[in-house]
Amino acid sequence: RLMYVDSDSTLIVEMPSAVHEAPLTALHSAFTCFFENLPFDSASINANVLSNVGASNSLIPDLRVSFQNMRDLAAEVIVPVIGETAFSQHIDVLMDKLQLALDADPSILMVIMAVVTESKRYFSPAKNSPSRMAFMRDGSIRSATEFITASNVLPTLDAPVIVEGHTWCLVESVSFKVWVRGDEAIDLETHDPAFVAEGTLYPTDDMDSVLAMIKKGADAMREKIVSMALTIDPDVDVVALKDPAIKFNIKKGNIITKIAGAMRETAYCRYSAWYEK
Repeated sequence: RLMYVDSDSTLIVEMPSAVHEAPLTALHSAFTCFFENLPFDSASINANVLSNVGASNSLIPDLRVSFQNMRDLAAEVIVPVIGETAFSQHIDVLMDKLQLALDADPSILMVIMAVVTESKRYFSPAKNSPSRMAFMRDGSIRSATEFITASNVLPTLDAPVIVEGHTWCLVESVSFKVWVRGDEAIDLETHDPAFVAEGTLYPTDDMDSVLAMIKKGADAMREKIVSMALTIDPDVDVVALKDPAIKFNIKKGNIITKIAGAMRETAYCRYSAWYEK
């Protein structure tokens, strides 16, 4: 995936992987479920949760929520939420990307950043290493099933994917940082706990403030939907749209499961890319 930053003539090259996509996949499902439970007219308001679709000329995020008024010919698509994952990459680059998106659209209501790190930089089997020799004796590339079953472990975050003595994927930590908009545009430099929260999902669990901030952002999105619905139909049932029984729910276990499963996919992709090289 390519991104060109015009202001300083920088080309950012990213190689998305299953682990890169996984942290926000659970959020994708949670947002979709939340919108499906809200009783707005889906023929009038088009709510989408998409991945790798442009939020602006400067960012194609890993997660993008958008609203569209289908009853107004001149209405522009609104992007209230963006999410990005950094998988063993420099955080400064990701922060620059997020700032460019906010500069392009200061009305964004919430920004979600997930950071996944590996204990050491991935490298392929060294020449003449026992691992390389074992794979070369196969004569042909292994299927995903053959490769993964050779690891002899079920997928968990604390179990590295090791095949023929070589570590193909090992997650060291998973953390999140979330910003929500107040009266002013989101400030990525703020430390105000009313507008930003950060925490670790793995190896320690310190996600309460992060989940609370995401729910705060979801409430802001609900208010945006209510506002759009009233614009389209002044007699819309606002009480039903604001029903407190309809809650945004995200389970930490779902995020962990997605990442643990993605480790195996990423490991096999690395192996197959190396073997076929």
